[in-house]
Amino acid sequence: MQEPPSSPTATTTTTTTTTIPTKFYLLLSTSLFSLLFILSLSIPHQPPSTYNPLSPSSLFPTHQPHRLLSDPPPDPPSPPTPPSIAYLISGSNNDSGRILRLLSSIYHPKNQYLIHLDRSAKQAERDALALAVQSVRLYRAAQNVNVIGKADFVYPRGSSSIAATLHGASILLRLPGKWDWFINLSAADYPLVTQDDLLHILAYLPRDLNFVNHTGYIGWRESRKLKPIIVDPGLYLVEKTELFYATQKRGLPDAYQLFTALNSSPNIYFEANHQPLPTRNST
Repeated sequence: MQEPPSSPTATTTTTTTTTIPTKFYLLLSTSLFSLLFILSLSIPHQPPSTYNPLSPSSLFPTHQPHRLLSDPPPDPPSPPTPPSIAYLISGSNNDSGRILRLLSSIYHPKNQYLIHLDRSAKQAERDALALAVQSVRLYRAAQNVNVIGKADFVYPRGSSSIAATLHGASILLRLPGKWDWFINLSAADYPLVTQDDLLHILAYLPRDLNFVNHTGYIGWRESRKLKPIIVDPGLYLVEKTELFYATQKRGLPDAYQLFTALNSSPNIYFEANHQPLPTRNST
């Protein structure tokens, strides 16, 4: 039997019903993808964790990667610049030999040296000492050794010794060479360490460090050193005379506190030797 032909109205209804769900699903999927894309842009991106519990950096926090033997070793830190020392070497009559011995043992081209023979020594000895210094080629090339031509009288128990030290320090300050520390030595001193070792130690210290030790404890010095009045002729006379004490005593000042100095720390590297130089007997 032949089926009756379908009507146009039924065909249109079926096509419309099939097209509407397809467009709906397509629109829904597009909206979901758009929403996911927008959310992915709004969330900050975090890199994936690379933590490995078995890695050397996790087991040993201070672990450093191994260096091949062919790699050059790292450069060591550069040592500090060595300082310069100004030496004042003082002596008296017949001390030229010991002064030259002390000078040769503490000499360094970076330092400055000033030699003072007091007026107890003859002018001929002072001139011979200056010629002996100039005869050394190293001293002459470095030009860092000087001899005071106009000497002063020095009394160890009087204030003229302090005046001579201050006079020598002022001359060293006027010389062209720069220095960091000042050390006062006598002809009876001799070093216990080399200058290279001493400069190496001082290179690691701040340049403004002062080695002058002092104390406010006066004690027995009040009656023996502070109150007695000592007249030092080395400050005002051109001829050497003996010290003498005044009969009166002075009182201690009340406007300021007195301090007494102790031995300076750099002097621990020198020892005092009051024995004269050995003489060679002529045959």
